[in-house]
Amino acid sequence: MKANSETAVLVTGATGKVGRRLTERLRSAGHDVRPASRKAAVPFDWFDRSTWAPALEGVEAVYIVPPDEPFPVDEFVAQAVESGVRRLVSQSGRGLRALVEAVDAPPETVGVYAAQHAVQHSGVEWTVLQPNNFNQNFSEGDYRDAVLAGELVLPLEGVAEPFIDVDDIAAVAAAVLTEDGHHGRIYELSGPEAITFAEAMRVISDVSELDVAFRSESHEAHLAALSSAGVPELFVRFLDAMYQIMREGALAEVADGVRAVLGREPVAFADWAAGAAEAWSSGRQ
Repeated sequence: MKANSETAVLVTGATGKVGRRLTERLRSAGHDVRPASRKAAVPFDWFDRSTWAPALEGVEAVYIVPPDEPFPVDEFVAQAVESGVRRLVSQSGRGLRALVEAVDAPPETVGVYAAQHAVQHSGVEWTVLQPNNFNQNFSEGDYRDAVLAGELVLPLEGVAEPFIDVDDIAAVAAAVLTEDGHHGRIYELSGPEAITFAEAMRVISDVSELDVAFRSESHEAHLAALSSAGVPELFVRFLDAMYQIMREGALAEVADGVRAVLGREPVAFADWAAGAAEAWSSGRQ
């Protein structure tokens, strides 16, 4: 694949936070993008193998966003390579090795681990992206409802994390999918500074019409609440392990992946929040 050439790319998870932005970036740069979802023009379903071949036809590179549940990634990667895909990029997460060890479950049942392992052993060019917690989780993800309600409750007292703007992840993904020089690399991606969840809530309060606070609770109480809400047991264990890793400070150090790939600093949380203020205002209407 020639650097900066027009590249045909399949983007899985195309309706998600990263996938939407990545699709837009690739199209704007003139690449042939095939967004993958069950309702796409060319339907794609991880669990329906009959959808794989049409989605992969003519594709040179694939961006893999793993689902939470176990999925047949080894079989998909093998078929992708057979169909002519020459570059695979998997979205993973920081602290993956420690997380897999802590979750006390077969590694293949952890989607991000299975996907990373599959691309690394694919026999074609591969890159893995390991981002921190997303800024957008506060505006369009798991934390949004709590932020709008005025209180975010997590078992993370005093825990600092260099939250990352999803636009930075998409920019890095677009580069490694379409440019040479990233084969065999695992890029850890973070924002430029670590802040606590309480500090994040203060920043959001300062730039929006919200008055939102952070409250810590014990991990036992938090996990009990998740279980009562019907969250699957394996995912509860996954979250418990992730929170423990965060409490130990394993994800607090700033990573240099954005700078290494893009040659610039990542977006600061406060700058992102100022631009996202409208999202919270519209959510209150």
